[in-house]
Amino acid sequence: MYDNAVMSSLHLRITFVIVIFCRISIGADGSVTISSSAATVPEGSSLTLTCTYTGNEQMYLINWINNGNNSTRKYNIQIKQPEPCSIFGKPGLNETLFTYTCLTLTILNVKRDYQNDNFTCQANLNINSGNSVIVSVSDSPPNPPVIDDFNTITDYQMIENSTERLTCRSTGGNPLASLAWSCYNGIESDPSINGGSVSRSVQFTARRNQDNTCTCTATHEAGPLQQVQLDINIMYPPSTPEFKVNGSPVGVAISIIKDSAKTVTCHSFGKPNPSTYDFTWTKGSTVVSSNSVLSWTGGIKIQDGGSYKCTVKTTMTPSDTSKTPVTTEVTSDVTMDVLYSPRLHQLPRLSALLGENLTLKCEYEPGNPTETTVVIARLNDRITWTEGTHFIPSLKKSDGGMYNCTVRNIMKPTGQQNEIVGEDSGIFQVNVWYITSVTKFGLTSHLDAINVTVDENTTLNFYCEVDSNPNSTIIFGKSDRIQNNVTLKKTDGFLHLRFDVQQAGCLDTASYYCRGYNNYTEIETAPMKEMNVYVRCSPRASGGQWESNVTGAFGGNATFSFDVVAYPVPNKDGYVWHKWKGTTYSQVHNSDKYTISNAGVFTTFTINAIEQEDFTTYLLTVSNGISPDFNKIFNLSPQDVPQCPTDLTYSTTTSSSATIGWISHFNGGLKQTFIVLYKMIESSKYLVLTADEIDQKIQYKILLTGLNDGSTYEVILFSRNEKGNCKQNTSLQFDTPIRLVEPPPGAVGSIVGGTTALIVAAIILVIVVVMVLRRKYNIDCLCPIKLSREDLYHDANTDEAIDTQAANTRGYNPTQTYEDISIV
Repeated sequence: MYDNAVMSSLHLRITFVIVIFCRISIGADGSVTISSSAATVPEGSSLTLTCTYTGNEQMYLINWINNGNNSTRKYNIQIKQPEPCSIFGKPGLNETLFTYTCLTLTILNVKRDYQNDNFTCQANLNINSGNSVIVSVSDSPPNPPVIDDFNTITDYQMIENSTERLTCRSTGGNPLASLAWSCYNGIESDPSINGGSVSRSVQFTARRNQDNTCTCTATHEAGPLQQVQLDINIMYPPSTPEFKVNGSPVGVAISIIKDSAKTVTCHSFGKPNPSTYDFTWTKGSTVVSSNSVLSWTGGIKIQDGGSYKCTVKTTMTPSDTSKTPVTTEVTSDVTMDVLYSPRLHQLPRLSALLGENLTLKCEYEPGNPTETTVVIARLNDRITWTEGTHFIPSLKKSDGGMYNCTVRNIMKPTGQQNEIVGEDSGIFQVNVWYITSVTKFGLTSHLDAINVTVDENTTLNFYCEVDSNPNSTIIFGKSDRIQNNVTLKKTDGFLHLRFDVQQAGCLDTASYYCRGYNNYTEIETAPMKEMNVYVRCSPRASGGQWESNVTGAFGGNATFSFDVVAYPVPNKDGYVWHKWKGTTYSQVHNSDKYTISNAGVFTTFTINAIEQEDFTTYLLTVSNGISPDFNKIFNLSPQDVPQCPTDLTYSTTTSSSATIGWISHFNGGLKQTFIVLYKMIESSKYLVLTADEIDQKIQYKILLTGLNDGSTYEVILFSRNEKGNCKQNTSLQFDTPIRLVEPPPGAVGSIVGGTTALIVAAIILVIVVVMVLRRKYNIDCLCPIKLSREDLYHDANTDEAIDTQAANTRGYNPTQTYEDISIV
């Protein structure tokens, strides 16, 4: 029994039973036959009838006649001949029910009620067909066949080499359909009929890579063939994993360059084909990737090298649920070899003294592979050495500089045809210490010149360069006739020095030098280069030590000296001395009176046996051929002890007074004071009177008062100035007259009064003298004044006299010893 769903799927089919009545007409008119396209036609299908005419008569009409069992469907359809053929008349025809050609009529959409319709054809209205087509209706055909249990799938999954069984079933139809399998040459069972259905099974075995389609074909006399198909997919476990690097197949030993971003992929084939998440990468017991791709963040590192395992796991699930799914797990091991270049150690800076031995060594950590090539290169001349160490005997300056150390290995990464050179390179310095040498020194305007002459106001650009390691202290200086080794500029830690003189002058004429020294140079023996610079200039004062105002003494000598700065240096005739003659200067020459000495830039002029007229001004004129000449005024001034006064005289005026006179002489150029010492012969104490020099006065007198009558007095006279006493004092003796007559009483009062006045005046004078002497000669007391032989001491050998209470008494020569006296 079929369920309602199956019954509803069955379609009613109509089968036309064609009964052919053969009648053959032979004659001049010819013959006509009718045939159909099929014996049975399923309901809803089309039936094509063909009318065939054989004869000699010209064809002009085909007449189709339906003598059907239903009078409502009886009709004639006349088709005019020849082509293009068309329907003639069309009385009440429904042209949607058929189509035609010149000799065919196709009935569209055959219905069940067409059963037993009878069709004939006629040619030219007079030649009838000798047969007819009768439509007969039977049951409808079976439903399309299905495959039991798998009618809802199109793919059938099976495991390779397993035995499978499929059953095809057809339901309905009268008669039942015939079933046949096309499936791997499998063994088909006999058809099995059960009620309104028929089934047939096939049993087969298939291997991998034999995927195919199994087809069940149902045939039925009432309709076309019907088929049902099932695609067979043969499953098999995954293959042993293989590996690829960046898509290229590789073996189980993979070499990858350090920090490379390359990935390693694990590949396996099977059915079902493993997905990327069916793979697991492990290193030891650690899962490092949960998919088919193994990669390293930031590139592979040295510690990432080692043995890895790739595992692929899949499950084969058959479509036949009665069979158990099969899970398969396969693994492969692979070794990751991380390639990397050798790595240099820190390269130190090397230092050694000139002439010492030095070993250069490139120390490094080997890479992978460990075979390493070492190259040492000197950068300044590109000389290379391929040893790991290089020995330099007896260092030269040229050995100093920058060196390059390179270490290399050859890496062959998997999946890459070209070899990769791995290298590490570093630069280090070799310092060769050596003493300083001055290589260049001079003026930029006169390169390499040792002697240079320039005009005044020229700019001088000095330069000095040294060769030194380490750098030097550079001293630039000059030496001239005034000063030796004057440092003009000093720099520390350099190899060159510059110094500019913006406007060269006379004083810049000198010998210039550049000296350099470093840690390995003795300062005392520091190398030096020199050059001479001469600045053309007219004569001028050098600024040396000389005096334009000179003092002299009578009978002595006085010398003027002067040096100039000038280039060219004046010759002997370039120095001319003149003496002032009251109205003009007159040239003087070498003689007994004058001595002139000229040597280079130095001249001296000596005046011999000085006389008073020599105390005047002198003019020096210097010329060297460059204008203007140089002129300098000199003065000779007296500066000596005065000449002693002469012509000492006295005149007695009274028995108690006397007048002393003398004539003054040259005061030695300084203001002089006349000193008069007097005492009675019997006394040991001197009385002192002084008188200051008065300009233009020659003769002097002084009054001695308070004398005793009838007494003998000694007088000493000399003069002194700031330089000291005159060289030869003078003296005399005189007697005061005896008072013979007593003065009258009135006269006595007068005398007394006069005497009193005289005494007062004398006291005042003494006080004044004492104050003056105290101020001038540092006398410690005002009065009384005591002068003794200790006070006046004469050294005959030195012609010096010392006043122990006053000033120097130069030239005093006492003729006798004096006792102390006091003045009241």
